[in-house]
Amino acid sequence: MVKTSIVKRDSYFIEWKISKENGETLYFKLTSPKANVWRLQSSYLEGEFDGCGAVQLLKMDFDEPLKEELLPIYIENQSIIPKIGNSVIEFNLTPFKFSLLSKEGKVKWIIEDISFDKNSITLTGALREEEFTYGLGQRFNGVNQRGKAVNIWSEDRWCQTEGNSYVPIPFFLSSEKYGIFINRYEYSFFDLGKESTDKWLITLKDAPLDLYIFTADSPKDILKDYAELSGFAPMPPEWSFGIFVSRHLRLKEFATVEGIKEMVKKMEENDLPWTVAIIEGWETYDTSTYEDLKKIVDELHQKGKKVLVYERCGRLDKKYWEEHNAKEEYFVKDKDGNTLIEEAPLFNPVDAPNKKLSCFLDLTNPKTLDWWQNYVWKRLLVDIGIDGAKIDFGEEFPENEDLRLFSGRSVKGMHHYHPVKYSTMMYKLYQKMRPEGGICWARGGGIGAQRYPYIWCGDQLREFRFLKAILSATLSSGLSGIPFMCHDLAGYMPTRNPAENDEQKVFIRGTELACFTTNMETHGTVPRPYDYPKEIVNIYRFYSKVHYALIPYLVEQALISCNTGVPLVRHLYIEFPEDKRVYSIEDEYMLGDGLLVAPVLEDSDKRDIYLPKGIWRELWSNKEFIGPCELIDYPAPLEIIPVFISSESHSNVLNKVIADIRDIKLEV
Repeated sequence: MVKTSIVKRDSYFIEWKISKENGETLYFKLTSPKANVWRLQSSYLEGEFDGCGAVQLLKMDFDEPLKEELLPIYIENQSIIPKIGNSVIEFNLTPFKFSLLSKEGKVKWIIEDISFDKNSITLTGALREEEFTYGLGQRFNGVNQRGKAVNIWSEDRWCQTEGNSYVPIPFFLSSEKYGIFINRYEYSFFDLGKESTDKWLITLKDAPLDLYIFTADSPKDILKDYAELSGFAPMPPEWSFGIFVSRHLRLKEFATVEGIKEMVKKMEENDLPWTVAIIEGWETYDTSTYEDLKKIVDELHQKGKKVLVYERCGRLDKKYWEEHNAKEEYFVKDKDGNTLIEEAPLFNPVDAPNKKLSCFLDLTNPKTLDWWQNYVWKRLLVDIGIDGAKIDFGEEFPENEDLRLFSGRSVKGMHHYHPVKYSTMMYKLYQKMRPEGGICWARGGGIGAQRYPYIWCGDQLREFRFLKAILSATLSSGLSGIPFMCHDLAGYMPTRNPAENDEQKVFIRGTELACFTTNMETHGTVPRPYDYPKEIVNIYRFYSKVHYALIPYLVEQALISCNTGVPLVRHLYIEFPEDKRVYSIEDEYMLGDGLLVAPVLEDSDKRDIYLPKGIWRELWSNKEFIGPCELIDYPAPLEIIPVFISSESHSNVLNKVIADIRDIKLEV
């Protein structure tokens, strides 16, 4: 038996408490920090609400304005009504019910119960019958998470689609036009209709509740409100929209000057354009290589190329401590003062069949930050001229109770906070120390991952099913506030099932998909673009050149993403929220506001396509279609990805880009 009662209220907030028979009491506070945004917080002590959730912590770290201005509210009977905004909270004490209503009185979202103990808080409520729920960060098993249970915990379930996310975000967007966000880095769990088809459940552990409810009338407005809270993505440099070339570190192909030069020669001989070399396999912190590193970086810069090194989210092996003047105090310690600590458990059988021991930078120590940025990385960025880094293994910070941080704060939440703070810090450093900006090509993180701003999709096999997973991850990330998601083109490891996956076909279908996304990157232990037969190389070359022709449009649309929070690669729901036909479509997307892309993600030369309302012109044939309409068995031979141009686009450069693309010829 529980009792709910009002504790305090005024024109800006209302506080209440829930008391159990055993004397345990939890206090709640409801405010409206912005029009169409509500914030619900909890505390075990009356009046002492933790105002420092995940987004506030990031703002403090990077000296951004922190204070939230509260909007006035008034209470009328059981309704809590904002002076500004489109929604109303209906609040019942006995029996407890917390309902989000539109101005017209339609129920959008309901909390029917709150339960708690000393370690966790659980909210439960109702889902509507035809409701779709999108987001929860990077999801490989589908964009719509309705009917699924999701752990908000980053981990490397190597080459898997179920339960895998390098960047989980406790935010989802509903087709009922609301968004829900748990503003904490600690572990949380979302059940969106798995256990009971018409119920949702959210559990947060080891932290007070800090729940934001977004109620704007469109998904674009909700995403903008979320970005205003959590941080807009910075605008990437123009060169970062090009083509990246990388190889798996174990191959050591880019571990020497000669290996890098061999790649440059092969790309030139085959007339394959590229922009950036990620020299994975080169020992980034081995100063004995820095003379050679400086030479190859200078040589590539003279060719107009950029160079990224590879590193593991701020780990510095002890064998390099002396040459970088490292001190014990710069690293996280266990209770006995050891700096070699066990990484979080992984599921990667190649890189981590057993737990690894690593030295993790203590990002709560100002001396660590100064030394790492202004000594270790100044040598790489200023003295050598590196243009950024591929930042791998952002899922490995442990949360063992015996770990000690310089600041004295708990390690709870550090599993997600550490990679976000680290990669954001490094991205800002690259902008400061590189004349044309720099980039993080990062894997892993949590709330605020859009601040880097590039996330790549991690590890996949070169199989058709993983093309679907890559697109799902990109779209779900975009619906979670991450506008720029990239991937290893068509997978970085060979197929395990060659009978069902012709790798040449998977490579080309992956090339076509990547062409019409943020950028293109070849990587892994699979054949390189120039290793294939001539006809495959020709198709790859064609789409490489198409991608370069697209860059002015990508830059234009990316700037919109950085100002609005709307992703560059968009689920159709974002552009057509009133068209229920698009809610379940997960194999088409909008690239910006002007191009509808329908990639072929299986071994086929045709596919069905749905075109929403509007006038559409097919990119390659210029044939016109009037939507809404469905194109059954639309022809899509291996060298063609169906793309349609919207007459509703507001782009200033799209017509010129389309003309340039049509001038590019595919060699037969």
